Amino acid sequence: MDYMTKPLSRKDIRLLSKYIRRIFGLNDSEPFPVLYALEKLCEIFDKTEYIILEDDKLPADVFAWCYPKPEGGFIIEIKQTVYDCAYCDGNRAFLSFICHEICHIILFYLGYTPTSARSFSKDDGIPAYCSLEWQAKSLCGELTIPYEATVGMSVREIMEKYPVTEASAKYRVKQDKNRK
Repeated sequence: MDYMTKPLSRKDIRLLSKYIRRIFGLNDSEPFPVLYALEKLCEIFDKTEYIILEDDKLPADVFAWCYPKPEGGFIIEIKQTVYDCAYCDGNRAFLSFICHEICHIILFYLGYTPTSARSFSKDDGIPAYCSLEWQAKSLCGELTIPYEATVGMSVREIMEKYPVTEASAKYRVKQDKNRK
């Protein structure tokens, strides 16, 4: 499911990622410490917390999700396997799932909140730049693979420096090719 929100361009997301990195004490090229950011998020945003749940407590196709609490703040719920593999093994995909939820919360507090329009499929006509899901996915990508620091890098070089999936690294390299 997706919701429409106010527009946010890729260029603005790149700029925003630089400010977010500063909030977490990072420069523009360091790997983004997702689990540290998860902990810090709870300090930065009042009443925000995360919970690790047994795998069967979330739907089979959900690795993590977040939702607002009635009294304010958010809860991120993460499957035990996802958290354990991210923490113990540095599982790149699971780190990305957690980062994506962090990005939803950051965007919400920056005013990128849902409007009444809701979409249950990709064909419902929400432009990408107005999609809550696209914005969170894009911000996650910019945080985990900083654009300017990776210009001209190969997929392998990106994966050696940043804990991201091969698919994410390939997408980042494709962005360079599309700019030419």
